[in-house]
Amino acid sequence: MIRSMTGFGSFEGSDEICIQHWEIKSVNSKSLNVRFKIPSYLRPLEHIWLKEVKKFATRGNIDIYLNIKILSTDQLPFSINETFLNLMFDYVDKYAKTRGEIFVPDYNRVLSMPNLWVETPISTEAKLVSSLEKGLKHALESWNGFRMREGTKLVQDLIDRIGRLNEIKHRITNLSKSIVQEKFNTFRSRILELLKDLNVQLSEERLLQELSIMADRLDISEELVRLNTHLEAIYGLLTSKKVVGRPLDFLLQECFREINTLGNKAQNAQISGLVVEFKTELEKCREQVQNLE
Repeated sequence: MIRSMTGFGSFEGSDEICIQHWEIKSVNSKSLNVRFKIPSYLRPLEHIWLKEVKKFATRGNIDIYLNIKILSTDQLPFSINETFLNLMFDYVDKYAKTRGEIFVPDYNRVLSMPNLWVETPISTEAKLVSSLEKGLKHALESWNGFRMREGTKLVQDLIDRIGRLNEIKHRITNLSKSIVQEKFNTFRSRILELLKDLNVQLSEERLLQELSIMADRLDISEELVRLNTHLEAIYGLLTSKKVVGRPLDFLLQECFREINTLGNKAQNAQISGLVVEFKTELEKCREQVQNLE
């Protein structure tokens, strides 16, 4: 299924371990760039979660956000800095004794002290990790569903536009059938008049040979054949289930090259107008393809 690189997905859930809320946003890019906006203690899990993202995407700028509230105390990725706390209590207790006083810790104040809590490495086997991985998968499925729906709309729009490009190409083909002969006759008349004015004799065979060379330079049949081949290939990709962004972009570039060459060779006002119309529609196709994975 063809997917858009632009998408949004989310998941919100809770269990006995935590309350979690995921959001995934993405836009188009030539490569895959994933940024996690998650609590620092979860950073060691990024490389694992990145593998999950790559199951769904090959290109795009992707931002993944996580808000989490841990409910289970045994899953907290923090611990008290006991060494620091014991040293501090011992020191204050000794100082109190020098004054003949008894030191009684105020634990409410202790909790607000800096350096009291230390982050502990989170184990990949922790229940919290398992819960978050399930949440991420749900969010990725939501995001991927959005991209698939968006991709379907983009593909239909592109198929419609390829149909219009084929119509323009057929009109150019019909016009081109008479161009070469018309130009041939025009060149022949002008050259004969010029030779007459210069009083120069030229054999009919040599004249026809030179005129044929000039007429061949106006022949756009090869460009039309290649253009038709490219348009058929584009349609084939759009109706496939493959990742098509890069191949489509390449084929559209080739279409631009062929239509430019065709317009330069034809030297015909009607065809020039159709070439402009073709290129305008082609540019719209290229803009749409930039969003396809």
